[in-house]
Amino acid sequence: MTDPITKRVTQILSESEHILVPLDELYDRLANEGLMVWMTPELLEQFLMSDDTFEIYEGLADSDLFNPMVQSELQTRGLLGGPLVMLQERATSGDEVLMDMLLHLQEMNTALETAWQLRPENNPDIEAELLNLLMMGDMLEREIKRALDTGSIVVELDPNHDKSDLGTG
Repeated sequence: MTDPITKRVTQILSESEHILVPLDELYDRLANEGLMVWMTPELLEQFLMSDDTFEIYEGLADSDLFNPMVQSELQTRGLLGGPLVMLQERATSGDEVLMDMLLHLQEMNTALETAWQLRPENNPDIEAELLNLLMMGDMLEREIKRALDTGSIVVELDPNHDKSDLGTG
């Protein structure tokens, strides 16, 4: 019998339009459903790492996918951070992972555009920050589209764990 947390995470990941789902998003959904009463995000990550059903990856901002300047900016701003969870049975090609990243970026860019439209008036600091984020999001989207068009980037996300270290062999 599968425990309720594993069962629910598997269901969420199976139904998600995304291949890679942020751990924080999973945790929040499970917490809202009352399944995280005694578990922190860190414990959930360890719990999922110990199960061969799942793969846990560092955030996209930590990958070598982007040039160092873009990667630094992503990390500084906390964009596309991790960890990210993937259902092992959804293991997929690099192009599909890139398409999933593109979808994440497009969603982020849509949210930023909405924030721009709803920004407070006469606040140059917020305007400058939003413009910078919009520019960064647009740059990342172009970089991924170019990589998809040219096939110039091979996506190799490394899991942030080694299951043999966890005794699951």
